[in-house]
Amino acid sequence: MIKIAVLGSCVSRDSFHSKIISDYKNYYSCVLHQNQMSMISLAAKPISFDNKLIDNLSPFDTKHFRTELDKSFFKEMRKNQPNYLIIDFYGDLYYGIQEIGGSYITNKKWLWQRTSLYGRLEKRDAFQIFGRNQERFYPLWKEGVKTLFSFLEKELPNCKVIVNKARFIDVYLDKNDGQLKSLSESKKINYLNVDVYNKWWDVLDKHLINNYNVKTLEYDMSKYYAVEDHIWGLLYVHYNTEFYQDFTRKLLGIILNDTLDENSKLKVLIENKIG
Repeated sequence: MIKIAVLGSCVSRDSFHSKIISDYKNYYSCVLHQNQMSMISLAAKPISFDNKLIDNLSPFDTKHFRTELDKSFFKEMRKNQPNYLIIDFYGDLYYGIQEIGGSYITNKKWLWQRTSLYGRLEKRDAFQIFGRNQERFYPLWKEGVKTLFSFLEKELPNCKVIVNKARFIDVYLDKNDGQLKSLSESKKINYLNVDVYNKWWDVLDKHLINNYNVKTLEYDMSKYYAVEDHIWGLLYVHYNTEFYQDFTRKLLGIILNDTLDENSKLKVLIENKIG
């Protein structure tokens, strides 16, 4: 069975959910999901904490916060030995980072502040990639990416990286009248400048594509729209069903091509040895 790890958000994880793609387990298993973690947090120093103080969260969010602090992603990658790692940069863009002492966590203050622990952390600056913060954020982010790929090269050289080039979308289907409308102007959720966020998403994706050996999942994002009856609710990255179907077809295409390529190489090696 092909093993998939996800370092990213719902745009990469949701296609491994039986309520969205019912038969995905026929093709592969999702063995690890590090949710919405910034590359800066990923490569930062572990932060010591009292586990009893991570309270008032769901089991999923408790694990999420714990892994932000203990930086256990690399340990879990070694343990699970995935064939593929799918990455997206929603967490970097949407949340940015929070400096904690000499380390960093993804800045999901709205969630972390529910815990008894968050108020006791040595919190410093919080910032995103936009505007003047670019000169601070972007170098740290590139170092985080470098740390990830150095780890993969040394520890998991056969794990292939796939960049998921999903994007924020500003169109939703109004369930009352069946019309497509602007999500940012709907007042149903917080306003987001989709064009600006997507511009920077392009920048982050291109850095990996231009500097590392990665594969990509690419889409015509104009085909998709947000839906109010998504299992996680209405959001700029909670798409209609066609997106997840396309994701699955594209991922299976990559796996098939890799399998055919590996079989072809194996055939040549066997023929040369016999010959």
